[in-house]
Amino acid sequence: MDHKLKVLKERQEDIFVSLASLLGAMASPVRIRLIHFLSQAPLTVEVMASKVDESVANTSMHLRKMLNEGLVSVETFGQKRLYSLAPQVLEFWEHYQDFAQKLDPTLVLETQDIYGDLNWTPSWSETKKQVKAGKVVLLDVRPQDEVTHEELFISHIPQAELKARLKELPKKKPILVFCRGRLCALSAFSVNYLRENGFEAYRLDVSWSVIKGVVRG
Repeated sequence: MDHKLKVLKERQEDIFVSLASLLGAMASPVRIRLIHFLSQAPLTVEVMASKVDESVANTSMHLRKMLNEGLVSVETFGQKRLYSLAPQVLEFWEHYQDFAQKLDPTLVLETQDIYGDLNWTPSWSETKKQVKAGKVVLLDVRPQDEVTHEELFISHIPQAELKARLKELPKKKPILVFCRGRLCALSAFSVNYLRENGFEAYRLDVSWSVIKGVVRG
């Protein structure tokens, strides 16, 4: 075999091995759930452990695997070590959900059978216009420890506090509720609860990364 061709084939094999290693770093239900939560905000290992229902030690092990492959980064702030998802992984996560749900439609978190039709259907260009014009309210129902934004066009009431804070929401405007993206159930539960209490509410079946594009674009 020609020497140059041999070198190219060896390089090709190295790339295949590296690609498999990257996929392997995500090929765990726990690590997929970590990506799900980290796609919303930087989090400490202690917070993530509580969310994925794992010990801190086991969560740290998964994060080290992800850190070694460059899927996450970590910064120290005083006593806290905050893990962040690499921007490329966030983009991959959104595309991967599209890919998986096209291959297997049952991977969509279907809420219609439980709550009925909850989703907001207007296009994002139209939604953006309505948000900027103040015709609709964006409501973030994620827990406080997952929220890092202070956006002009967004209200934040954690789902667990919704009952006590209903008076903060208007009844004369549609309320568009979002949480952790298309695989999160909090928004569906919240929309159903708001409708039961006389609000015109809809579920946004998207992640915080998409919402940012609406309010900052």
